[in-house]
Amino acid sequence: MEFLTLNRTIIIESPPFTNNWTGLNGTWFKRFVQASEELGPVSTAVVEEKDVRLYWEDVIDERKKNRIKRTFRSKALDIYQVVGENVGEEIQDEFKPPSKRLKKDEPEKIPEPTEASLTGADPIKLEKVSDKSSLKPLKILSTGSFIDLRKGGGYYLDKTHFISKIEDLNVRAILSLRPRRFGKTLFLSTLSSYYDIKNREQFKQIFGDLYIGKKPTSLATSFLILELDFSGLRTNETYDIFNANFHTNLNIHMSWFMDRYQQELGRYSQVIDESADALTNFLRLLKAVQSSGHKLYVFIDEYDASINEALRNETILQDLTNHHNKESVFIKSKIELIESSFKQFYSRLKTACDKGITRVFQTGVTPVVMAEFTSGFNISADLALREEFWDLYGFKKSDVELLLDNAFGNGFLFDVKEGVIKWLKEEFGGYFFNPDQPEGVFNTACILYCIQMFIGRMKYIDYSDDTSIIVKKLLRFPSDPHTLPSQTTLNLIINNPLGKSILTEALNRRSLESKNGIEQRFRLINIRELATDRTPLLSFLFYTGALTHQPNSLQHNFQIPNRVSEREFIAEALKIYDWKEEDLMPVRKCLQILEGENNIEPLCRFVEQALLKPLKDNSVKHSNEEALKQAFLDTLILTLRADIEPEFQVYPHSYDLNGKAIDLVKTSTGRRIAIEFDNIKMECIKLDRARGSWQEATQVSRSLVAKSEDEILNLEISDHYRPNQKTVREALEWKIKKKSNEYLDPLKKRNDAELSCMFIVLRIGLHRLISRRVYCVDE
Repeated sequence: MEFLTLNRTIIIESPPFTNNWTGLNGTWFKRFVQASEELGPVSTAVVEEKDVRLYWEDVIDERKKNRIKRTFRSKALDIYQVVGENVGEEIQDEFKPPSKRLKKDEPEKIPEPTEASLTGADPIKLEKVSDKSSLKPLKILSTGSFIDLRKGGGYYLDKTHFISKIEDLNVRAILSLRPRRFGKTLFLSTLSSYYDIKNREQFKQIFGDLYIGKKPTSLATSFLILELDFSGLRTNETYDIFNANFHTNLNIHMSWFMDRYQQELGRYSQVIDESADALTNFLRLLKAVQSSGHKLYVFIDEYDASINEALRNETILQDLTNHHNKESVFIKSKIELIESSFKQFYSRLKTACDKGITRVFQTGVTPVVMAEFTSGFNISADLALREEFWDLYGFKKSDVELLLDNAFGNGFLFDVKEGVIKWLKEEFGGYFFNPDQPEGVFNTACILYCIQMFIGRMKYIDYSDDTSIIVKKLLRFPSDPHTLPSQTTLNLIINNPLGKSILTEALNRRSLESKNGIEQRFRLINIRELATDRTPLLSFLFYTGALTHQPNSLQHNFQIPNRVSEREFIAEALKIYDWKEEDLMPVRKCLQILEGENNIEPLCRFVEQALLKPLKDNSVKHSNEEALKQAFLDTLILTLRADIEPEFQVYPHSYDLNGKAIDLVKTSTGRRIAIEFDNIKMECIKLDRARGSWQEATQVSRSLVAKSEDEILNLEISDHYRPNQKTVREALEWKIKKKSNEYLDPLKKRNDAELSCMFIVLRIGLHRLISRRVYCVDE
């Protein structure tokens, strides 16, 4: 138990790691009273579980009073003695827990900052609390340049302790992946500044207060640095345009390199002809470095940006996923040429690494393989999935707390900060890049954006307001326009058969299992696998930040990390049906009728009009009950976003399911609604033109919407899968009898929720639905 004094006022803080501030009881209360008696008249500190009220007799100014309250509630810092009239050494030692008690005449030591503390141009030190705040005004600079950030006095989250960990891997080539806006570019700039031979003289000035500045490795400031950035390559245009752009990009960076290191290269320095072949110039650069006796470190930012640029092109993406289109052959030929250019570059880089001339550090988002250059290049270490590097990028909760301490200063109490952190975690936290990491991390850029907004909002805050009002006022600012996931990711899942299923599963807050683990290599020409194989698609969504690991899961299970990603998922799911958020109001009324009146007819009419009627492609000739189930699932998920379960197992905890899974179940307030679907294809209906072209079949299918229910039920059918059923009515009656016998009794006997009602929904063609309620608990 810690305590501090202020003008003969004793404030007791409860033991560390407790969730409340109770503590003035039992032994500690007796010692408090004893100390009070020995000191004479002193005021007391009353500590309650939900609130902390401090009372003291001596007059102190309100600013200092607020600071004491805030410090008292903080668990981030060890509290020592506040300037004032001190308590005697014996009593002081008595009040300290065993680990804090001092030997006689031993001076008290101030704890050193943690290695991941937030630093600016001048180091921040955790000092004893005094009448002046030890936290400096927060200055956030939007830059990916480490040098600019340090010279400008911007705050920087010290991640330099990872440098020695990376060197300990003893590899010459590193691939480091994370989603967008997690601080990869800044860390890459930190590395290039650390290893740059040009920074040898100013190393202490730049790195002195950081972890690596106090514990530098032997490789510090010992390399010539070649920085490359592939984010601007134009892969979505013709190959000739890409090729010219590729060579120009490399030549410009190499020309800058030769100018910068002219002194180190000496007589081996060359003038780069920016119009010449870049691969030839790269070989000359490698030879010059080798001849000069120096070593080269190549830093490549956004190594996969070119591939993501190609995937943003809808035409390219469609052609890549098409197996037979003639245009797709042309597109794939172009991609293979692009891959060849990269392959030649990486082949030369690999040779330099093998000869010990060069080291490489690359950042990106996805493990994309162009012509398998990473395999041929033999990337020796991929940091993405390594547990020891889970917090290499992003903010931990303690980092966010320290940022808020700097942003808010002494203005707010603990509960205000906690309310803000809770909101930040729900919006931008929850990223688990390894299922066993101890906590989720926050998106770096999003947190910094919010901190800047908080600082601007503070001038509108009335500090006498209730906590909830203060928090709401602080959060009243425009949302970050650069949200996750990236448009590339969204393009891949929209209109993707597997993507639609994953969208609704994720929004239903169900874990998404990848039975084959995480795919660690993708090839652009094989990107069609994302539409046919669940594992690559889930892996791609994981790497881009749309999904994250489910924490503490023994399998490879994924989930949506936070509200930002959830909103983006919802927005893309709405696009599938050309909906807007306000378009969901009618369907909510339909669902109220379904739950309140056990009537599914309004919902069926909505699905007919909003989801099925716009469809007009060859799916009319190949429709099935899976597509119908997906339409209902999408509607329910986008509206309710929870409590929907497809393929619901009728017999719980049974290894012999006998195929007993009902198509769709909704559970709310302890009551269960079960829905089973069936489908009669257009080609099975005996109508003129029903078996014609898909355009004719679509027209006939739409005409069924206007027919009465009796007319639909009397339609004749011819389906070899149901040879004994001659009409739609007979098919519906057979379905009702079969599914009632299979499902009703076991569903009614389940004790986890009461079966409220059960429906059969039959689709005739593509656009017409007929429903029947086969059970209702109220009847």
